[in-house]
Amino acid sequence: MSAPEPYAPTLLNAWRSPRLIYRAIEDNPFDRQTLWAFADNDPVSIAMVSMRPLSPQPSAAVQRFYERLHLLYIRVFVCLPPTEEEIAQWEGLIAEKAEKSGLTATLDVEKLKGEFPRPEAKPIGVLTLLAPSEEGLHHRNAMIGIGLTTGYRGQGYGAEAVNWVLDWGFMRLGLHRIWLAAFAYNERAVKLYKRLGFVEEGREREAVLYERQWWDVVRLGMLEGEWEALRKKQAEENEAEAEKKKEE
Repeated sequence: MSAPEPYAPTLLNAWRSPRLIYRAIEDNPFDRQTLWAFADNDPVSIAMVSMRPLSPQPSAAVQRFYERLHLLYIRVFVCLPPTEEEIAQWEGLIAEKAEKSGLTATLDVEKLKGEFPRPEAKPIGVLTLLAPSEEGLHHRNAMIGIGLTTGYRGQGYGAEAVNWVLDWGFMRLGLHRIWLAAFAYNERAVKLYKRLGFVEEGREREAVLYERQWWDVVRLGMLEGEWEALRKKQAEENEAEAEKKKEE
């Protein structure tokens, strides 16, 4: 019998959720271009999450994000892991190249993998957790920022990412309150956040101009006690479902 794993699954999978991987945003050309495509060159993303006027932005605009990195507890790309098909294709390519080159030694094959890297996780969105000012750190509050790129909205990825950052903030960082905001015309986002357990805390009335109409900014929050109760209820429901399956 193998020895039990000494580390908790929540630690071993700290940067993952059921379908997603969360990786740090680096200061390199690929990540800068990806950020620009997601946040500064997608009109839907701009309209749904930004107060700035809807207009095309130069790629240099992403510098604003990098200048605020020190204020962010979390700054990650929301990513999809490589598919089994992509991994199989890569493994087939390595095997083919090794055979053609007559490579058999493990070290030589590893060098070949360096030339043809394994498929990486694919960024589909951005997730941040913004700290308050230094003077307000003792209040243990933080704000979530999230945006998914076109083609990946409405598939449950946003809910999964928000749940992940809630768990990270309350469990890893010891926060007391996590909040976020949504424009009232983004009804799908407001409904999602309430379904996840956020409580509407207030509105900035007619604070946003969108398509020649004035809309509220809806502020929603969750306290650590509410998060604990929610996760306890979910654990009990999962346990009951597992017991039911055993009886069937």
